[in-house]
Amino acid sequence: MSASKAGLDPEFVKKLNRFEEALAKQDIKVVMTCGYRSLEEQNKLYAKGRTAPGSIVTNARGGYSWHNWGLAADYAFIINGKVTWNGPWDIFGKVAASCGLEWGGGWKKFKDRPHVQWTKGQTLAQMRAAKRARQ
Repeated sequence: MSASKAGLDPEFVKKLNRFEEALAKQDIKVVMTCGYRSLEEQNKLYAKGRTAPGSIVTNARGGYSWHNWGLAADYAFIINGKVTWNGPWDIFGKVAASCGLEWGGGWKKFKDRPHVQWTKGQTLAQMRAAKRARQ
């Protein structure tokens, strides 16, 4: 179930490593379940519950998720040797913030507790515009 950090921004990886180490110091073991997603992968996830079978799992189309820019990761806890999404989310969020990460569990409209991201002070619109300018 562990996801690779391949495709993630190198500075973001450093922040994630510090984050995971800080959690471990509090005896909280986590596993990254998702990191970088291609636009195609993102669009397939977006289709779930809309034009494809399953439940809605994301509100972001391709290019509208920080995962598509290598700047987001999702985590689960490992408790008693088993992967679970039931764990100390409040501590998870506080540790994320202390490591300079934005925690999805703190969002007002849509809570995404497994999600952390680092936007580099940019917006998704700025990221998309910069990509278009490079093409």
